Amino acid sequence: MNEQLITILKSKDLSSVTMDLVEAVLDNQITDELMKEVPILKSLIALKNIYSSISDRIFIKKATNVLLELSDVSWKERIELTRELDNKHSTGAERILMSIDKLETIEKCKVFGRLCKLRAYKNIFVEDFLRLTKVIQDAFLDDLVLIKDFKKGEGKEIWEGDYYPIISLGLLFQEPSEQQKIELNHSRYEEPDPEIIGGEIKFNYLLTEIGEKLLEHYAFLFPEEE
Repeated sequence: MNEQLITILKSKDLSSVTMDLVEAVLDNQITDELMKEVPILKSLIALKNIYSSISDRIFIKKATNVLLELSDVSWKERIELTRELDNKHSTGAERILMSIDKLETIEKCKVFGRLCKLRAYKNIFVEDFLRLTKVIQDAFLDDLVLIKDFKKGEGKEIWEGDYYPIISLGLLFQEPSEQQKIELNHSRYEEPDPEIIGGEIKFNYLLTEIGEKLLEHYAFLFPEEE
């Protein structure tokens, strides 16, 4: 399956692929006339012919949703995107497919496709692309909007529980302040009042570097929310 998907990813005719065409291929509704009009359908049909389970079919749909986000990226930019992700263990195209395999919703696939486009346009570094890929894979996507809420009140004291989802994703970090001075409680009047006050340490939360990158590109990754 990987070979056929890689062929489609690198095809100069990717812009002619639509979700309706993919559905038609999977449902055996492609005519010879349509095959002549859209040559890339041969690769889609070859891909369909080797799927043997529901999970394969779902993966094809997931991968297609990523590819559709890249349909307006030039062929050269897509080739460069896959080339720069090559390492000694896998080709860049294989790494993209492995990333797709870890995305459990179609919505995440679309967001990942937009992330791939950001890198194809050189709007983010490779390292940030890889880190944000991991964030998308691990996140409950609706939680990521918290990063915008946090930015509005950055520097103010927060309740950790409100932002735990994005703290756990590594988008916020905790910066301790200096310990408050410990001193006698001169205003103590009754037995329950403490003899000594102070000593507290307040923690400030700040966006991590990858949190800043997500916020910078949030509108592009989640255009439906803007």
